[in-house]
Amino acid sequence: MMQKSEELRALVDFLARALQTENPQPNGANMEKPVTSGVPAVLRTEGAIQKMPPQHWNSWLWQDWHIRRVGGGMNGRLFRATGPAGDVAVKFAIRDERDRAGREWAALSMLAGKSATLAPRPLLLERDRYPHQVIVQSWLDGESSEAAPADDRAWDALCGHLLEIHSLPMSPGHPAIRPVVLPVTSSSDALRAINFQHNRMTRADWPQAVNDLVDQALSLSWPRWHPPPLRFCRGDPNIRNFIRRPDSWASVDWEYSGWGDPAFEIADFLVHAAHITWPRRQTRLLVDRYCPHSDDTAIRDRIPVYETLMLVWWTLRLGRLLPEARSGVDTRLAELSQSWYEQKLQLQRKYLQLAAAALAGRESVP
Repeated sequence: MMQKSEELRALVDFLARALQTENPQPNGANMEKPVTSGVPAVLRTEGAIQKMPPQHWNSWLWQDWHIRRVGGGMNGRLFRATGPAGDVAVKFAIRDERDRAGREWAALSMLAGKSATLAPRPLLLERDRYPHQVIVQSWLDGESSEAAPADDRAWDALCGHLLEIHSLPMSPGHPAIRPVVLPVTSSSDALRAINFQHNRMTRADWPQAVNDLVDQALSLSWPRWHPPPLRFCRGDPNIRNFIRRPDSWASVDWEYSGWGDPAFEIADFLVHAAHITWPRRQTRLLVDRYCPHSDDTAIRDRIPVYETLMLVWWTLRLGRLLPEARSGVDTRLAELSQSWYEQKLQLQRKYLQLAAAALAGRESVP
């Protein structure tokens, strides 16, 4: 075990130096050899690799490790490495108040004691040694896709996976597990989250239509309920974070996870930016499959309330992206193009329309 930890630490040391210099190969002789099979010719020479920016890294060999850069996340850099200590994922996370790597480590450590199939195994955590937090975990085989589940069997697998996660009740036996990053358990919590997003910019910086939307949401009378039972939740139900397998699904990217209301997680899935363009009848399949198996008899009542309020929340969250990028407030590790921001602004307009329609529907209810 000690040897495996040392091998993983050496691997992380190498990748950290590479990231620090924005160079896939640190200075020094015989440190790495580029992979020549399946790699573009431009990457097959040592000099070319030294000059390539990180977003163009493909794969290379370092000592006995075959390392591949993996895309996807906005707030981290992810690598897959196959070598003497196994097949692992090395994740570098930005530093912020969320303690992303620490939160993910706590989640994976707890889940490892509950199931061998829900999530990767945690292998190494480094919060302080490098410029970014680092977590190493086992690599999960399977498919990650932006597409909706393909058929009833796939929807059932997704539903079963979420039910298994949500079956873990809040317990003092897991002190490292905190509330989810967005801890919403009531309509009041959701309204506070909306206010927080809106107040990140001045009222004058928002389009009038967005200000009107927020005013309308705050003026409506929303249902109240007794505090729901808290369960373990992913905190970020982006479909790309689910690993599809023939018989059961698994999850990666637990840096938003913690104790929360499963009804909110289901509602967030329904209106998540990664799914909002799916046909409505598809996403509703999750509710129809999930609720009959939940032991929470009021869960079906809370989901539509959260769903409407999260449409407003997403309108605001997407509206902040471009102004914060221009001002330097946004500190993502991923390099994003102007076209990416323009796509998000178009998506924000869609949320604005959907949220306005949803709020109008609530106003018409006597």
